[in-house]
This record gives sequence, structure tokens and C-alpha cells, in this order.
Amino acid sequence: MKLEIERQDFLKAWQNAEKLSDAKSTKDAIAGVLITAKDDNSIILEATDLKTSIRCTAKGANVIEPGTAVIPAAIFGAILKKLDADDLVLEVNSARGLLNAGSNKMRFTVISPETFPKIHGSDEGEIICEIDAHALAKLIAEGSSASSQPQDFPKYLGTCLMRTSEGQLIAVATDGKRLSLSKSACKVLKERDILLPAQAVKDLSKTLSSCGEEDKVTILADDSTAWFALEDSEYSIRAIDSAFPKFERILNADKHTTLHINSKDLYSVLERIDIIAKTTPAHIMAMALNTNGELRITARAPELGTASETITANIDGGYLHLGFNVAYFMDGLKALGNEQAVIEFSGEEGQTRMKREGSEDFLYMLMPARLSTQDAITEEETADFSENSESESYESEPHEPEQESAPESEPQDDNENSESDTPF
Repeated sequence: MKLEIERQDFLKAWQNAEKLSDAKSTKDAIAGVLITAKDDNSIILEATDLKTSIRCTAKGANVIEPGTAVIPAAIFGAILKKLDADDLVLEVNSARGLLNAGSNKMRFTVISPETFPKIHGSDEGEIICEIDAHALAKLIAEGSSASSQPQDFPKYLGTCLMRTSEGQLIAVATDGKRLSLSKSACKVLKERDILLPAQAVKDLSKTLSSCGEEDKVTILADDSTAWFALEDSEYSIRAIDSAFPKFERILNADKHTTLHINSKDLYSVLERIDIIAKTTPAHIMAMALNTNGELRITARAPELGTASETITANIDGGYLHLGFNVAYFMDGLKALGNEQAVIEFSGEEGQTRMKREGSEDFLYMLMPARLSTQDAITEEETADFSENSESESYESEPHEPEQESAPESEPQDDNENSESDTPF
């Protein structure tokens, strides 16, 4: 195989393929990118980590001699990035590769293409829907925001459900303590549920975000694989064989108090609060919403100190004092973007829902965490908080008896505060 390469154009396709190679694998073939150079002057790049695959057409190259080769992704990619010359010549025989870049000549070992796993194309799948690339990128980023690292049990943890229904595509994820759901209009050709690894679709979202404004994605699927086809590339992701929870059953419209606030402004406050909260095992903050429009957020670490911030916000409903995992709360605000957020609280133990003002295209739901004595706002802080407030707004609220704090030798587990409040 022999190719003339224009480095800048070829590098774009190479980098997309390189991302999906598995450089850490002991199976050498999937640590590389399969190059297929054809007589019609087309060049196809393929890469896989055995769960996610890509097949794309490379521009910026001319076929002198057709052939196939598996080139180590990390080494060849680093060479392409570092070279100054734009006109290159790549020659590959059965065991060696030579990249000629003017005065630079680099030789490297290649891998036998016979050992590269077969990547099945989308011609084996059924078309599910068609959607704008940017809309799909946004849908995945929002809909997968409540996923965590994959776990063995249950299988749906660490996944993202993609569902086509009634002219829209829905993406949903949960880790058992929170749930995210995003919707986007699309051209639906088949109503179907597809359960995919969350990390794989997140990686796809990052790639799609760099597509052009007019780029479209065709989604296809069979019993084991989903394909996301663009004009010059095609991603395939292996489906997860599991049933996703009936999430519709746990969503409700009950609300005790509603907070209207800019998501970016609240996110900035939580970044400061998190300086203290993230040093604690449970990563908990206490949040107090007062009917006079004051929102106070506090985090406490016994050995470091306390972070507390009070801001003015639009608050409807009764006084509420509850706790949250700061990281989970910030994930929801980040997914909302710089938008006016509506946050509905269903009480100290009910679900909390985040959405955009005047829109139903995104929902982030999480459960409050039980506050320990250590996490709760102290009487002194409460008195300070309510100094300029109407006393009856507090007197109407029943007070829970104070619980004993856990011994210092037995720190709380990170999931302890939320375990009994899991929605699933």
C-alpha cells in the first residue's frame, strides 16, 4: 500500500478514528487503525474498542498502490501531529511502515490486518430516525448527565436509553439516585428503544458537537447494535442486553417549594461551596429556602471549617430545609446550561426536579440526602438567616429531633445519605 497524504486534511479523519482505538489493549489489532486503500482512490479508516466502532472516509490522500494495513494509532497519530511538512508519503509492506516527510523518514511496525475484528456496517440495521447532528449532540449530553460509571448490577446502570416515539427522540439515564431526560424533535421512521453504554454515547456527543450546522445523522439499529451514520463516517455501538426501569412511573408533579434562578449563577455559588463539601465523605450541602426570597447554602467539614453563602432568588411556596450531594446537583445545573432554571422541591424527602423556564425538553431529577447533625445548619446560623424574615414562616414548620452525630472514627459512606431515597 502506498499513499500520498495532505497532512492537515487526513489528520481530521485520523483523529476521529484514533479516539476509538484501544491503545491499552493487549490485543494489538484494536490498538491500531485499519486503513483500506481502494482502486477507486477512496480510503477507509476503521477503529474499535470492541464496544464502539467507527468507519470513516479519509480526505486529503491519493492512492498510489491499493492495500490494507493496521497502523498503531498512538504512534502514528503523534507523528502526524508533530510533523511540519504537509505533503507526506506513506508506504506499508507486510511488517513495516515508512512515512516520508521531506527530510524526515520514520519507520514503524504495522499489525497484520487479518487480526483486526470485522466491523459490521449499518446495511445490517433498520433505519430508526433522522436528526440534526447538533441536536443529537445536545440530546445525548443532557440525557446522559445522570449516568455514573458502569456497574455490574443492575445492568442498566451506566447506560443511556434512546427511544423514538411520536416524532421525537428521547435520551434517559439514571444511576439509581437521580435521573436525566432530554427530548428532541426528529424524523421518526420506527418506534424503538435502544439501551447503550453511557460513556460510548457521551464520546459520540463530543464528536458530533464539531459537525457542521447542516449535518444530519441517520440512526439505525438491529437486535445488538446501533449505528449513527453521517455523510463521511459511521459510528456503531453495541447495545446492552437489559431492561431499563419504567421511569415514567416515578415522575410526579407534586411540589412544596419552587425556586426560579439562573442556572449559571447558582452553579457558580456551588463551585465555591464545593471547596468545603468535596473534602467530606458524603459530599453534602445543606440548602435552606425562605419565603422572603433568601436561599442559603452551607457545607461543613469538621476539620476545615464551613462555607456558607446567601443569595436572593424567586422562591414560591413554604420554607424548606434539605440536603443534597453537591456533585449531583451541579451535574443537573451544568446540563441546563446558562438558562433560567425552575427547580421544584417536593419536600425534604421527595424528588427534586430541574427544568428550563417555559420548556419541557429537559428534566433532571434527584433525591435529597438526609442531613446529619454535622451537615445541618446550626441554630445560630438559622437565627442569623431568619433575622430579617417573618418569624411565622419558621414557626409553622415542625422540627425534627436532633440525631446523634456519627463518631469521628466512622465517617459516613458517600452513598449513605441517599440510599433509602433512591427512586428505583
